[in-house]
Amino acid sequence: MDLITSAVQTRERTFTELLHITRLSRKTLSLRLKDLRSSGSIVKNNGAYSLNGASYPKGNGNGCVKSFLRTFQSRTFQDRRMRSFAWVLMFLLSSSVSGYVLAMFLVTPQPSQTQETPTIIGTFTMALDVNNVKDLHGWQVLVAYNPSELEVTQIIPGGFVGAEYPSPGMADVSGGIFLNATDIGWGKFQVGGLLIGNGPGKDGSGRLATIVFGYYTGDYQLPSIVQDESTSETCLLNSANSIIPMGGQTSLAFAVIS
Repeated sequence: MDLITSAVQTRERTFTELLHITRLSRKTLSLRLKDLRSSGSIVKNNGAYSLNGASYPKGNGNGCVKSFLRTFQSRTFQDRRMRSFAWVLMFLLSSSVSGYVLAMFLVTPQPSQTQETPTIIGTFTMALDVNNVKDLHGWQVLVAYNPSELEVTQIIPGGFVGAEYPSPGMADVSGGIFLNATDIGWGKFQVGGLLIGNGPGKDGSGRLATIVFGYYTGDYQLPSIVQDESTSETCLLNSANSIIPMGGQTSLAFAVIS
């Protein structure tokens, strides 16, 4: 019961999402949801489950702040790997976009023991690029894909803003920090990067990230960028902590390159 109620504390969840988060069997999860709905703890609306009476935040200009901060606050000191990198996150707090682009290190959920792991029959690579931007200091992008067809096998920093993952003893941060979160929901992951310090952002066009996907079937749908969701948002930020509007010349591109 606690696993289910915890999963819907910050956002609505579908049955499939709850299945992967709780790792319960379909029958057990159905029974638990039925009990919770009967007790009035959880309600179901439009195929999604939520806490009774809960008011979830909607996407807005502060979504870029809230999503990464929520991840940081809820998991930093629960994960041993995060504790070892605490100094990096404290360093980020001193930067001009401190609260905006803080994400989890790569944490790939393990498949449920009750489900057979599909076999990857091939891979393809997609590039995430930003075009014609001015003063880019921080960014985050939410990507959606179908995990019954695809698997994220590798996420590589692009280097334009966010050159590498933080590590103990890391000395050169001139290219910025790159972070990603792969366990934010079934079929979703988040990538982000930022420059350190109070200097100006980057101008022009460049690569933000490269993502390698494995596919289980040849008939798959390509992943796509999610612009706005209830608990997260794709956004670009300048050195003054302001949202950089997308549209017109400034845009994001997410396309297959190999």
